[in-house]
Amino acid sequence: MSPLSRIRHPLKRYFRRWIERRTQAVRECRLDHRRLYILPSKAGFGFLGLVFALWILGTNYENNLVFILCFLLLAMFIVSIHVTHGTLSGLRVKMVRAQSVFAGDAAAVELCFSQPRARRREQIAVCFAGQDPLMITLANAGDTFVTVLAPTTRRGFLEPGLLTVESVYPVGLLRVWSYLRFRFNAVVYPAPATDATRAVGRRGSGAGHYLGTTGSEDYAGLKTYEVGESLRHVAWKQYAREQGLWSKQYSDPVDSRVWVDWNDYASMETEQRLARMTWQVCACDADGRVYGLRIPGTELSPDMGAAHRQAVLRCLALYGNDGTNRINDETA
Repeated sequence: MSPLSRIRHPLKRYFRRWIERRTQAVRECRLDHRRLYILPSKAGFGFLGLVFALWILGTNYENNLVFILCFLLLAMFIVSIHVTHGTLSGLRVKMVRAQSVFAGDAAAVELCFSQPRARRREQIAVCFAGQDPLMITLANAGDTFVTVLAPTTRRGFLEPGLLTVESVYPVGLLRVWSYLRFRFNAVVYPAPATDATRAVGRRGSGAGHYLGTTGSEDYAGLKTYEVGESLRHVAWKQYAREQGLWSKQYSDPVDSRVWVDWNDYASMETEQRLARMTWQVCACDADGRVYGLRIPGTELSPDMGAAHRQAVLRCLALYGNDGTNRINDETA
């Protein structure tokens, strides 16, 4: 590692921590001088070095043409400060909605950039840390909607970190940027862990969702008599009417609902339990089963469908989460 890198990396980490402490979570914000930072880019520092070298050269040789070139380049640099800063200044950024995903997947976040009047703003890069930047151009007054990807690492409310909005327009000599932190109602579900040995069926309680199996309680219909069957099951009325020899079939009601139960994974740690329960929920939903959830402090009645699946996964994602005040908010 070069000596310059040994100095630069600690400064970057310190600056990042300072920014994270300073940046509050919002739903919408306006980019102004309090939120924008501007510094020369690598090309800009090289440009300033060239201007300084020209000034030294002109001073030593008392050459007015070199002075003119030096001051012309410096004037262009000063003007570019105003133009580059104006690329982001006055923009309003709003979080529209975010996608709930499993941990490890990238969540799609829809943002709205708005400006009060028509003005062309080019080469605006938008990205979360660890993701490729999305380049956008604004020209018309009003709203412009864009979608960026947010990384996820752990379950709970979606917290991808700081969103960076930056630009080096028009000549690349300066970089203007801002850090934004948004508050999301979307959640990150536990990453499912396959557990094929786990039995998915457990008897439930309540009405509905039963399957019939061979038994002795409820009359189910008639079937062709087979030799060896009990004579008590013979349909004598049909036989007396010369309709053939038939056997009565009976069935017992069996609860077909599935309970995704916390206690089924008692020997595992919390995150392992949640991962396997998530897999069980996905398996039940894929098979079209009716399932419910039992987790400490919460019980969801058996049901099926996309809304029920989302409610169950949301409970698993937010189990033990301190931000319970947001659980009942509208899902983004």
